[in-house]
Amino acid sequence: MTGRLNKLQQDLKNIETEVANLAERMREKYRIYLDLLGESLYKQAIGAVYYICTRYYGGEFLALSHSNRQKLQEEIKALGQEAKASLQQLGEQSFNRGAFSGVGFSKSPAETVNTPDFLKLFLDKRENLAATGEINNPDILLYCCRVLEKNCIEILNHLSKQINQQLQKAYIIPPHLPSQIIDMAIQAGEEGQSLGGGNNMLNILVEAKNPEPEEEKDEDEDDGDDHDFSSGKVTKVTAIHLRMAELEFADARLSVERNQIRSLWEQLNRLGKQYHHLRKEYTIAQAEAAWRSSWYD
Repeated sequence: MTGRLNKLQQDLKNIETEVANLAERMREKYRIYLDLLGESLYKQAIGAVYYICTRYYGGEFLALSHSNRQKLQEEIKALGQEAKASLQQLGEQSFNRGAFSGVGFSKSPAETVNTPDFLKLFLDKRENLAATGEINNPDILLYCCRVLEKNCIEILNHLSKQINQQLQKAYIIPPHLPSQIIDMAIQAGEEGQSLGGGNNMLNILVEAKNPEPEEEKDEDEDDGDDHDFSSGKVTKVTAIHLRMAELEFADARLSVERNQIRSLWEQLNRLGKQYHHLRKEYTIAQAEAAWRSSWYD
């Protein structure tokens, strides 16, 4: 029985060594991936805003003064750079002790003045606190990977919301549309509901009721304006929704890195199954040994 326990214990140590090695490979792979993701996000976010301002709301964009156009463009670029820096910082700090409880800062998130806004989104969340153990346990490694992936999506969604807010402030996207509607549409898209759009955009159909009596409305009034929210008709609004899958599809380098990460996830799942099987066998062997040691006739 002692020999069996020793063998199972050694097998578990071997699995833990493999997991530790895999964690290092995943750390480096995610660092490369997030660096590329930040670059691609910046470019594609600007590209999506370009399409919004030229192909969907060209008239609204032309209505802006030259200085206001430049102001909008500078604000979009600043938001994109901030998101890019946050993703790259996530890559640098991934899987470290306290990676999600302080992101390498000496102070707490609340006391850290220079923490990028995008990182502040999740630093205070209990679910994002990194496990205290060494990453030689497949469960801990899987947890860190899932948190990292979730935080990436949060950064993309937050950037989408901030860009949409700027577009509404500039009167590109209809300003009277409640921002909560766009936010809900973004969330619905993350939950798998198809809202069309493509190219990091989403289409929203909104029905607005006219608070005025219908008889007071001029029957000859032109009803061809799709952006009139007082007309009481169904209106289509196009907004920004930056999606991970679309970013990867449009960037060959990013797609290659994602495929390699998927391969590492498959290895992690395999090691996890082996680990839990061995842990179960080890517990059974320990229980059998304890039974025999306390049994007497």
